[in-house]
Amino acid sequence: MASLSFFQNRLGRTDGVSLEVDKWRHILRDRLGHTVWYGSGNDDVAGNYVIPELYAQHPRTWRILRNATVEYTDFAREEDLELEIYNHADIIESKILQFITEKKLNVLLPNNLCSGGYQPAAAIAFHRVLRRTGIPAIIHSHDFYFEDSGEVKATCHVTASIYERYFPPKLPNVQHVVINHISQREIKRRKNIDTTVVPNVFDFDQPAWVHDAYNQDFRAAFGISRDDLVFLQATRILDRKGIELAIDTVAELGSAARRKALTGVRTASGGTFVAAKRLVLLAAGIVETIGISGNYWGSLQERAKEKGVELIHVGDRVKHSRGELADGSKVYSLWDSYVEADFVTYPSLWEGWGNQFIEAVFARLPVLIYEYPVWKTDLAPANFDVVSLGDTVTGKDRRGLVEVAPAKLAAAADQIIAILTDPQRRKAIGDHNYEAGRKHFGYDTLERLIRELLAKHHIA
Repeated sequence: MASLSFFQNRLGRTDGVSLEVDKWRHILRDRLGHTVWYGSGNDDVAGNYVIPELYAQHPRTWRILRNATVEYTDFAREEDLELEIYNHADIIESKILQFITEKKLNVLLPNNLCSGGYQPAAAIAFHRVLRRTGIPAIIHSHDFYFEDSGEVKATCHVTASIYERYFPPKLPNVQHVVINHISQREIKRRKNIDTTVVPNVFDFDQPAWVHDAYNQDFRAAFGISRDDLVFLQATRILDRKGIELAIDTVAELGSAARRKALTGVRTASGGTFVAAKRLVLLAAGIVETIGISGNYWGSLQERAKEKGVELIHVGDRVKHSRGELADGSKVYSLWDSYVEADFVTYPSLWEGWGNQFIEAVFARLPVLIYEYPVWKTDLAPANFDVVSLGDTVTGKDRRGLVEVAPAKLAAAADQIIAILTDPQRRKAIGDHNYEAGRKHFGYDTLERLIRELLAKHHIA
């Protein structure tokens, strides 16, 4: 059996990378019997090997990130930034080597540290470690710096040259994994690197998420009535998630005629919606400040207020797992939020894959989507039944928030009403999508692909 470790700037959160790493760990540890470790900049996971410099919010890492990928402001010369990055890489490299020695690691599995572009020092450190030790590695790239997410850009020649050389490392002891076919084609074109597509998956064999003694007060904890309709936005709050389109759709549903049409709908909490009750857009993810605007959440709040949409953020009390905050406040799991949702909104403009979409599929909830590129290439072929806002942005408002054609919003709102007011149709959609997800994106698919990757490193 092998001793393996995942690496990421943070693990144990509700972001897609953290959740996917947990799934790989389950296959490697619980199905295949390997020893699995986590190495990251945070300490959310019990037993995690903490390398503080990997964390994006580490003071030195954050300074590098902002200057190298957002706005070059704090260094008089590019050479000074370059020196700072390579000195930081020295520290990270030494701590990775110490971790390898302590845990006798046989395989390294960096996730996004060598592809996304946020961590130039970490990418350099991993390149050095892999080149000098020859340890087998599976580089798992969920996102790339050159993709259309708009999250990072090379602010100077130093950053661009590091991206070109180290993102991702091209070494004989490295296998490369991507999560969609667009990335596979593009990294082959740009870097002549061959990759294996491993889609994000979900455990469709786990027990269904249901109301229980722990989550029975979820709505009450956030001031939501059992008679309110809840539209769940489970993603992180980041520019490319297109959450403004969820706001616009809920605003369409808020008209007097559509409220009347929704009257009598049974809510997930067992209540009954009437026109006087609320349509709540529940944002359950963490607020990111790394994105291109830095003030996306504030802009969303403004848009929601202007449109008369009740936007509630609960990401400070919805985490990876149940528990409590330092002040004793109750923490719910991300899965609890799905139990209380009536509809899921997933209007992302760009995604490497679609974790929260598949979570909604497992929860047998209907979903509103924007047809982002990877949706069309990697998810739509599974023939999911969804409400679509199309694939075309028609413009942006004064804050840079995107817009789609009013006709698309109106049609989507009418489809949502048709689904919510027809329990049999809603169930049929949930069952159909569940079976499609189980067939194409279940754990058996992931286990088969991981076995094939390990076999190439001569690991059973």
